[in-house]
Amino acid sequence: MTPSKALAYLLLALGVMCPDALLAQAPTPPTPEPASAPAPATDQVIELSPFQVSGEKVERYQATEATSGTRVRMSLLDSSQSMAVVTRDLIDDIGAGRVLDAAKYVAGVYESTIPNAQDRTTIRGFQNDGATVDGFGYFSFANLDPVIVDRIEVVKGPNAIMAPQGVPGGTVNNITKKPNFDNSGYVSAQVGQYGSDRTEVDVNRIIVEGKLAARFLGAVQRATDYGDGNFHNSTMVMPEFTYRFGPATQLTVQTEFYTWWSLNFGGVPISLYSDSSNTPRIVDGLSRDFVPQHDDITRHQSAQHYRAVFTSAITDHLSMRVAGNVITSYGSSSQLNIGAASNQVIAVDPATGLSHWDGVARNDNPMFSFSGSLNTQTRLYTDLQNDFVYELKNDSVKSSTVVGYWLNSYTTKNEKNRNFVADANGSTTFPRQNLLNYSYANYSLAPTLNSWNTRNYRGRQVYLYESLSLFNEKLLLSGGVSKNWYYTDNYDFLLSTRSIVDVAHTHTTSEASGTRVSVAPSVTLPSGGVVFKVRNDVSLFYGYSKQSTAINPSTTSKNFFDTQTSQQHEFGIRTQALNKKLYVSLSYFDIKQDNFSIPNPLNSAVPIPSPLLPSIFANRLAHGVELEFNYAVSKNLSFVGNATSMRNRDADGVAFRGTAEKAGALWGTYSFTKDSTLRGLSLSLGADYLGERAGDAASGVTSASTPAQVIRVQPSFWLPARTIVNAAITYSINDRWKTKIDVNNLFDKYYLQASTARTNVWVGAPINAKATVTYKF
Repeated sequence: MTPSKALAYLLLALGVMCPDALLAQAPTPPTPEPASAPAPATDQVIELSPFQVSGEKVERYQATEATSGTRVRMSLLDSSQSMAVVTRDLIDDIGAGRVLDAAKYVAGVYESTIPNAQDRTTIRGFQNDGATVDGFGYFSFANLDPVIVDRIEVVKGPNAIMAPQGVPGGTVNNITKKPNFDNSGYVSAQVGQYGSDRTEVDVNRIIVEGKLAARFLGAVQRATDYGDGNFHNSTMVMPEFTYRFGPATQLTVQTEFYTWWSLNFGGVPISLYSDSSNTPRIVDGLSRDFVPQHDDITRHQSAQHYRAVFTSAITDHLSMRVAGNVITSYGSSSQLNIGAASNQVIAVDPATGLSHWDGVARNDNPMFSFSGSLNTQTRLYTDLQNDFVYELKNDSVKSSTVVGYWLNSYTTKNEKNRNFVADANGSTTFPRQNLLNYSYANYSLAPTLNSWNTRNYRGRQVYLYESLSLFNEKLLLSGGVSKNWYYTDNYDFLLSTRSIVDVAHTHTTSEASGTRVSVAPSVTLPSGGVVFKVRNDVSLFYGYSKQSTAINPSTTSKNFFDTQTSQQHEFGIRTQALNKKLYVSLSYFDIKQDNFSIPNPLNSAVPIPSPLLPSIFANRLAHGVELEFNYAVSKNLSFVGNATSMRNRDADGVAFRGTAEKAGALWGTYSFTKDSTLRGLSLSLGADYLGERAGDAASGVTSASTPAQVIRVQPSFWLPARTIVNAAITYSINDRWKTKIDVNNLFDKYYLQASTARTNVWVGAPINAKATVTYKF
């Protein structure tokens, strides 16, 4: 879809659904509201489904309920597992360009290793790729467009019902905007220096009073990103409708279409003199906005999403939900990578595993190697969820029983990788270059593939979850069990033969055109917890949760395990005090992930074993304390904030790349009252802090290692801790027109945002202002 066509579709939809918005020439003075609004033109009393939150907004940044923990509505105060909600008000106030920009105001959620794609985030120290939308997870090179998000619900830690194969740190579940039975909407335009230049539209209309409502969401972005020639562009539309069959039965259908493409900027090298003990900087003399790639090195994603959810009250006590999801997508990623420099001047100390520069050896003219490749893939996701909830309540006991099943599958079809070659003669070695005199390399695709795979995954789940409230809701007990069956295989088109390996649950067959290897494990995952209310507004909680992931089989190496299991113990205290104006949660978590591989020290022996011995599998451990709060000081002033202190290491205590063990964020907004001379004006200020992070993934052991004393190689450099301050000014001219200015990195701080290796470091954007105009109708 071309940009002009996309914009035309947006304007057409806006004109059809709201012609007065396009014809308006001047602001319309606000119409006084009547003393009492007329009743809707229907005699139906709509009953709230247990699968939906009430929508009650206690304060600007505070919500009271979420559905992501057990797929049914639950009070945050009553949950035995930490959950947090990011409201739409917060998403709007901070001017989120990525979901992460808003989610980082939840404790334990922060920037990971790739800031410009894949919605890559870190949750309690565990990296997560891809997005979860309305409970359905998927992978995409693209970042999710925030225009479709109504609220963000974060579930902390493993969860066998919400994400049986999820990340141990938790799940960021993006709840989409749904059609409402009112006539409303807006159109907005944004311009700015970086990550801006976008238009979006949100139109909601009643088609049949009390029966049918429709909504149209759309966004077009043509953004210049920080870095010479860096960019990301996207076009997205999402039409949807809701039909009410009766007061307690309704169907919502959503269709989403998007195209996203961006420069595949992979960062720049740090100085050769940066080591484990000093503050890293990029290569001396290199511009901070240096980008080696040109606009033929891109990521691209185009996809169609189809979602539907049907809810109904079968009896006064029994309700059901059926939800389906289908995604078809095509993605491609071309990469031009900077490799290692010649004559490295740092070395690994065999006694400590630390990298160090002796202060003498120099290489002031480093020559860097280059390499490149193209990855293409198509994906198909299908999901079906069916849940039933039975609720009973009397004066002393309240019971909620939830049962359901989930069928899901995805296929990564024809994932092909092809390397770049440096010249027409088929040379696979790019000439080394000094980046200070960089010349863009000439390259072409190699005539043969270096990998060609198709991966299939199928999962089945049945679960039961019971929550029981006793003693006038003073004691809440919960427990559940989830039974899961997985099947995953990897078909390698390029391998025609393969040695059979004797590994439990791993089955290998040789075929004329390729090789397939698969695993088919099943797991039973329990969970449980207790909440004790000291008072109605103060609760103590303990929770145990578990999940298990099927390990993708490899056609080229042995698989010793078919699952990797994570479990969490968590306890804490929550309060919703001061007439619900203050919400505070303090929790301690302990996560253990098994079957995590670490290097085998025997591979450092002399002579080196051939072939190398397999890795050792041990536990990955994470534990820490999280604090988060929302506080409405007055009707004008609101705050949201968090702080995290944790430790997430492997069995030898080695830190993981991109994992900050201390983090925090704070955001506040002050809105002037209507009787003030500055009415319509809102001022916001926020800051987020990340502690130091390992800059690369440490691997291997030193030559001094023995089975009795294993000395692991440590990260060779660390990204320094940083604090970034952002601000926003909003002015509502009247009930229809609003203007807003966002200023990111207010104090123009120089910082290193993220990294994947010594040659892939992203420099954070300098001060960046964005202006937005919004028209509501």
